[in-house]
Formats: sequence, C-alpha cells, structure tokens
Amino acid sequence: MSFLKVLVILTLILGAVRTMHMFRARATRRLATLGGFRYIGPPAPKWWNPRHPKLSPPLRAGLSLAFRPSGIRLRQVWNVIDGEQNGVSVLIFDGAIGEIKGGAPCTFVACQTEQNLFGKVTSPDRLIQSHGWTVLHGVWFLWFSWTISVRRLEHNVEKLRVGLTARTL
Repeated sequence: MSFLKVLVILTLILGAVRTMHMFRARATRRLATLGGFRYIGPPAPKWWNPRHPKLSPPLRAGLSLAFRPSGIRLRQVWNVIDGEQNGVSVLIFDGAIGEIKGGAPCTFVACQTEQNLFGKVTSPDRLIQSHGWTVLHGVWFLWFSWTISVRRLEHNVEKLRVGLTARTL
C-alpha cells in the first residue's frame, strides 16, 4: 500500500511540473509576440537534464558551452526567445546550470553589448558581462538558482528597452 502512495505522489508531482512548464512556455511565447521577438523553442525538457550538455537550439557566439554564469556550466536551454531591439541582439531563455547531471533552473536575459542596459539590478538577480554580452540572470535564493517569473521578465525587457532608448538619444 505504501508503494502505491509513493507512486501516486510522484505522479502528481511530475504532472504538476509538466503543467507548470506548459504554462511557462505559453507565457514566454506571449512575451515574445508582445515584445516583437521570435520564440524559437524548444519547450521544457520532459526529463530533467540530459547526461551530457544539450544546447539546442545553439546559442549565439559567446553564449555557448563556454558561457559559465556564476562560474557554473550551462547544461541545457529551452523557451528561447530571439530578437533585436534598437540594433542590439537580445536572447531570453530558460536553462539548467550545473556541472553534473541534475542542475538548477535559471532564466537569462542577454543582450549583445558590453554596456549595462538594465539599470540597477536587484539583489537576487545577477549581472554578468562576458564575451561582448551583458547577461541578467537569477534569481538566487537559498544558494539555488531559480527561474525569473514571466512578469519580472516583462519588467526586465521594459528596463532593457528604456536603456536602449536612452543609449540612442
């Protein structure tokens, strides 16, 4: 009887995670459409983190397997949004970071410029400037990385637009 309970609990947890991923993908597609970007996918992985890093679709130069947010290797990407704002390339994506199988989910907002166009960055987020890219990622809480909510993503994209507009004036 206890095996059945464990099986039911695991099934409910996996179902809840899949449902969250489905709503997240829908929301990021909407964000792409509203922001004038392209959603190029893929959707969230069915099985968390492959044994070997899997960056498909491939990210642009400088944001590849060599890109190490907070010193940790990027293992996998999904919900990739690609576009341009005022002549600056912008990538927004969810990913998993970690050196071994497993890892932590994280969201990235990257723009191909060495200038910080995000303005002041709140403490749970991190800002990295590397290989000609400025990358906002986070949220760090209890020594773990988490994804940024779509609402906060929208706010960060708006901050990016304001920073780009101010740069062109």
